Amino acid sequence: MQAFLLIDLSEEAAFEKPILKMVRQHVPAIPVFDVDANSDATLQQYAVRLLQENPETVVCVKGGAGDLNRLMPLLEELLLPHPQRRLLLVGEQPRLLRMVQARPGIAYTLLADEEALRQFLIESV
Repeated sequence: MQAFLLIDLSEEAAFEKPILKMVRQHVPAIPVFDVDANSDATLQQYAVRLLQENPETVVCVKGGAGDLNRLMPLLEELLLPHPQRRLLLVGEQPRLLRMVQARPGIAYTLLADEEALRQFLIESV
């Protein structure tokens, strides 16, 4: 894992995100970045660049009611097959799941909640 990107669709208004804190505790040496459905184009472009420059990025998408359409430039990059990239889908997100399943070559893992994510991080570090 070279970097960690959180795409938060939960629309929770918390500044401190427990997922990011968890990642920083388990893998403190890697860059960690997050965007959500309300992130502007500049933040999304930075996230795209992070993916392009770090082929072994773990991308965690936290499900929720956020508007997936607002993140299309980032999703286009995310849905390009990269053998070393890992996509973690946390919670319910049927539309994104269908998009990922339609693209061969994208490694992804479905996780029920943040506790399952914590276990995944512990086992993979």
